[in-house]
Amino acid sequence: MIQLNHVSLEYPVTRTLALDDINLHIRKGEFVYLIGRSGAGKSSVMNLILKRISPTRGQVLINDEPLSKYRGGKASIHRRRIGMIFQDNMLLPHFTVEDNIALALRVTGVPQKDWHQRITNALKMVSMEHKRSALPLQLSLGEQQRAAIARAIVTSPPIILADEPTGNLDPEISVEIMKLLQQICVRGATVVVATHAKELVENFRHRTITLRKGKIVRDDPYGGYAL
Repeated sequence: MIQLNHVSLEYPVTRTLALDDINLHIRKGEFVYLIGRSGAGKSSVMNLILKRISPTRGQVLINDEPLSKYRGGKASIHRRRIGMIFQDNMLLPHFTVEDNIALALRVTGVPQKDWHQRITNALKMVSMEHKRSALPLQLSLGEQQRAAIARAIVTSPPIILADEPTGNLDPEISVEIMKLLQQICVRGATVVVATHAKELVENFRHRTITLRKGKIVRDDPYGGYAL
């Protein structure tokens, strides 16, 4: 589903080689961790999949289609088909939970008559139905992140990218978030999680790709945290 073929990425201003001849294939419905120290290249891989940036060399493909073909509106449509979960949940503070989730439906063109049921289904998935009218500041950090996950899944995207989704959360809530991501994967989404959370990677075993200085140095199908 997601392929990086001999991908290198160099930032022209600093001449920094963020990725160096990366080859990676993530199958449909797979759950994959990207681990590595800061600057290893995790966020660069995410940004390439989102087509926020383009590789200096090599090719990125989604469903065998090169992202190099995507321009303008087609690139925007591609990004809307990916559910993105951030460490800082990126909820709009003056919007209710429901309105934050509705924004994802608006930008992807879902008919408004379908919004209520879709939002209800997403909130049920993350056990947040009773908080649909709350503002983000009225929620705990864990609730905010669950609301952000609801926003990411409400359009039923085939790919979920999670960039340090538990970085601001305590261990107990982090476990809840990881269980949610596993459920989303079981329902058919391809889930890619960039994380430093060693205990979670060890306890929730999935394929684990280790990056170091822009190179893949380990690809363990059985998981485990090793830098």
